[in-house]
Amino acid sequence: MALTLNTLVQYTSDTATGVDSSVNIQLANGTYLTANNIRSAVQSLVSVNARPLYPNGQYGGIIHPNVVRDVLNDQSWNGLTDILKRGDDTREKLLAPLSNDDVITFGGATFKQTSTAPTVTIGGK
Repeated sequence: MALTLNTLVQYTSDTATGVDSSVNIQLANGTYLTANNIRSAVQSLVSVNARPLYPNGQYGGIIHPNVVRDVLNDQSWNGLTDILKRGDDTREKLLAPLSNDDVITFGGATFKQTSTAPTVTIGGK
C-alpha cells in the first residue's frame, strides 16, 4: 500500500501543472484544511463531471498526517470534529488510533494517509 501511495504522489506531482483550475481550492498561507474545504473540493469535482474513484460515489484523495491532524483539531462549529463527536459510531474515529486506510471519509471524499503527500497547495500559496 505504501509503495502504491508513493507512486501516486509522484504521478500527481509530475502532472500537477495539468490540474483543472476550476477544481483547485486555494488556501491562504497559514490556514489549514477544513471540512468546508473538503465539501467545496468535492462539489467542484461534481461540477466538472469528474468520475468518482469508488463505486459508492466517493472521490479519493491522499492526505499528509500533519494535515489530518489539522482537520481533526479544527474545533470550529460545523468543523469535522464537531460533526464526528455527535454520533456514537463516528465519535470512535476521534478516540481510536488512525489508520492509513480511509483515514478521513467525509462529504463525498475518502482520503488515504501518506507522509509523502504534499502539505502545501500547488504553487505554494
